[in-house]
Amino acid sequence: MRDTDLQASCRLRLSGHKSASPAETLRKLADHPAAAEATDTYGSGGAATLLERRTAELLGKPSAMFFIKGMIAQMAVLRVAAERAGTGNIVVHPMSHIELDEEGALCRLHHLDPIRLGKYAPFTPAQLEAVTDPIAAIVIELPLRRSGYLLPPLDELRAISAWARGRGIHLHFDGARLWEAAAGYGIPLAELAGLADSVYVSFYKGLGGLGGAAVAGDPEFIQSLAVWRTRNGGNLYRVFPYAISALAGLDTQLPRMPEYVDRARALAAALGGEPRIAITPDVPQVDAFHLLLPGSVEALAERNREFASQHGIWMFNLFYESPVAGRSIGEVVIGDSSDDYEIAEAAGWIGDFLGA
Repeated sequence: MRDTDLQASCRLRLSGHKSASPAETLRKLADHPAAAEATDTYGSGGAATLLERRTAELLGKPSAMFFIKGMIAQMAVLRVAAERAGTGNIVVHPMSHIELDEEGALCRLHHLDPIRLGKYAPFTPAQLEAVTDPIAAIVIELPLRRSGYLLPPLDELRAISAWARGRGIHLHFDGARLWEAAAGYGIPLAELAGLADSVYVSFYKGLGGLGGAAVAGDPEFIQSLAVWRTRNGGNLYRVFPYAISALAGLDTQLPRMPEYVDRARALAAALGGEPRIAITPDVPQVDAFHLLLPGSVEALAERNREFASQHGIWMFNLFYESPVAGRSIGEVVIGDSSDDYEIAEAAGWIGDFLGA
């Protein structure tokens, strides 16, 4: 049985949002008020325009543009920023999504030059000030997923923003989980987004949409991204299903982000006495964290399947290598699946998983 089929057969899930069939998903989209809007054409009009306006308002920006893929969105941002600055140097973290998960798109597609700053923790203002090369843009992933969903301290983030603006350097937030980051910081979305010149947000991760993303910023800059959206093959004829699902996520999941953060912190605290694992960070900074588990990626993936088959509980969506010999990383991401269990119950599942 494929992992996707096994996961769908489970009655409970530790992480993420509850699954729904395509038929159920489409019925919910048809029942949403935005489904009564006119059909968009190449992302103009109807639910797509409603989504762009609402995203801009939430982030406190004057303009936003829908993209079908976050990679297309962020590459467009960085390409335009580099052309305007006259240099291809882009500051990124070596553990960031752009560096690890886009098959070298920054270099291979756009011939931009990453300045890799930091090692595991988010880079600091002092590290940024030490860069002597000209910089077109600075990218900060909020939170830094591969390092345990870490956020830079808010005072340091504000200092980086002031430093970049004082030098006319474009500051971009890779905010695939910006909704969660604002909840983790305990500040309004617009206050957080206001620190950056451009902000990318995802509509399918924490919000549970079908897919899609947006970039928000100044109108002239946002409009300049359109040509790169087209050049990257990202200008779909119809986007209303994605837009309606994103609007639904903003309605239902965005207000719950502080709750999910609290649940993640409660689960991490409940696991604090488990000697077989390490938790990174000790206190989750958003709704997600890492567990350092004994075993190889392959062995843990097989144990995950066995546990699901035996107990009807899907535990981990992803494992990957860690720098610690004999241990691998498992991700915990709290969503509305957590409505179906108590924190102590979930902690017990993890204990059973380790002993399985």
